[in-house]
Amino acid sequence: MSVRRDYLNKLEVELSEWDDKIKRFEIQAQKATLENKLEYIEHVAHLKSKQKIARKKHEELEQVHESVWEGLRDGIDSIFDDMLSYTEAVMSKFKD
Repeated sequence: MSVRRDYLNKLEVELSEWDDKIKRFEIQAQKATLENKLEYIEHVAHLKSKQKIARKKHEELEQVHESVWEGLRDGIDSIFDDMLSYTEAVMSKFKD
């Protein structure tokens, strides 16, 4: 398997994990107090927005020519790192 394909597979796994985390946040939001529920909803919307950007970048990376993809890698890594940091911060804030 190529380095590019391995990288794309890694990103796909991360996107899938974020799907699961977002679903957990949505479930927690349903159980939360009204005050916390509104905050959960805000965080879920933000996570979904970031995930949408990450998915778009993943799709772009799949489509670009082999000679170009490594140049895009840093930007995509930054998006995924930002998403991970935000997700961890939200999870830490709302730990059961």
